[in-house]
Amino acid sequence: MARFALSLAALALGTMIAGLPPAAARDSTRTDALATALASTPAPRTSGPPNIILILADDFGVEGINAYGGEYHTPHVDRLAAEGTRFDNAHAMPLCSPSRVRLMTGQENWRNYEAFGYLAPSQRTFGNVMKDAGYVTGIVGKWQLMGNGFDGRVGITPQAAGFDESYLWQLQALTAKGSRYWGPTRAGNGTAKISEEGFGPDFDSAKALDFISRHKDKPFFLYYPMVLVHNPWVQTPDSMTAEGAKDRFNGMVSYMDRLVGDLMARLKAEGLDRNTIVIFTGDNGTNRQITSMRDGHPVRGGKGTTAINGTHVPFIAWGPGLPQGKVNAALVDFTDLLPTFADMAGQPALAGKVDGVSQWPVIAGKASSARGSIFMHYAPMWQFKPERFAFDASWKLYGDGRFVAMDPISGVETDVPATKRKGEAARRYAALRKVLDETKDGPLDPTRYPWCEGQASVDPGRPATVAGCGRTPGGEE
Repeated sequence: MARFALSLAALALGTMIAGLPPAAARDSTRTDALATALASTPAPRTSGPPNIILILADDFGVEGINAYGGEYHTPHVDRLAAEGTRFDNAHAMPLCSPSRVRLMTGQENWRNYEAFGYLAPSQRTFGNVMKDAGYVTGIVGKWQLMGNGFDGRVGITPQAAGFDESYLWQLQALTAKGSRYWGPTRAGNGTAKISEEGFGPDFDSAKALDFISRHKDKPFFLYYPMVLVHNPWVQTPDSMTAEGAKDRFNGMVSYMDRLVGDLMARLKAEGLDRNTIVIFTGDNGTNRQITSMRDGHPVRGGKGTTAINGTHVPFIAWGPGLPQGKVNAALVDFTDLLPTFADMAGQPALAGKVDGVSQWPVIAGKASSARGSIFMHYAPMWQFKPERFAFDASWKLYGDGRFVAMDPISGVETDVPATKRKGEAARRYAALRKVLDETKDGPLDPTRYPWCEGQASVDPGRPATVAGCGRTPGGEE
């Protein structure tokens, strides 16, 4: 299997702690630092259960990756796809908090999603599962699960979620969280620090690489929910002359890709590429302000919406012994990640505790698929209209009766009226209708504006938390 080459360019920004000295000085300093780090850490573990790294890009739909036909420069993620398996039908929830709750707990949102930016302290996450399996667990990047600051809920801490180490942006809502990018604020194991200089993603990368090196002699699980490529659109250290939303977004995508390359280079340098599985994905569709070209089709970002562009995300699995250069059409849902990781770690079956299914046999090339459809109960309680729907790779049935044919390349959904539901369309409609009818998920919460509690409603006939109050939200999407 071809491997990521170790180079000064790949390592340069990944080991930054603060500041931006000239490039040559940065490269020299980081090379010396890396050599020292490698010399002082234990030998890598090359047998036993695999290390697992989950990289989650923020607001990044499938059209953002060149390997999927996208227009952006993503050579490192493309190499993951070339050396691993690219899944063409992977889906997150349309918005970050619903996705993260679903991803981390393996449960449908109707079971445990209570509010935007919140996960109850009693919930069990894949961090807990991996810790119980004997893994050292770490999380670096974005949290946004301790509460939204409007409804009084206080959510789960990284420690309670099973993480031995944490380095996070937006640990708590409505605090002096500062910037995710330039002059960043980060909380290391719960202690916040505001930096006047430096680029936040570089700080995160340095912590992720340090975690890998320090724990290379034991099984580790690293959850890396990146802050890139979420708005605001900013210049990166590699795109300081970028102007306008699309140009800056382009630079942010390339920088995200570069940090993936830094991580892969560190695995290679440490000898961990022989016993580590890496999963790369995104938490929801791309921001709606961004239109990207994919295989000649303009694809507008669908973040927050229940159309395919809101849920369709990249999903790439890489690791020693896994199929190489494979494109897989199997459906993958975010509820599947927890049981998949448990399966990789050799944990006992989790039947009855999760709604997802293990994708490990599919990832390992021993099964063609693990599920025939995906159900979503989408009530984010944050700006967007709640909906329930079920779908497969080509067809979707909404709770209000709309049945559509989906084009996963262009992201277009085409209504299929009852008079045209024949043959395959009729069969798929019946199967998805059965899923909707048999899922007893209860009513959708109509709340869309929690920050309007106690304010005058724009519609006297409905509560302000449902109709709105004219105020803009005070939190992050």
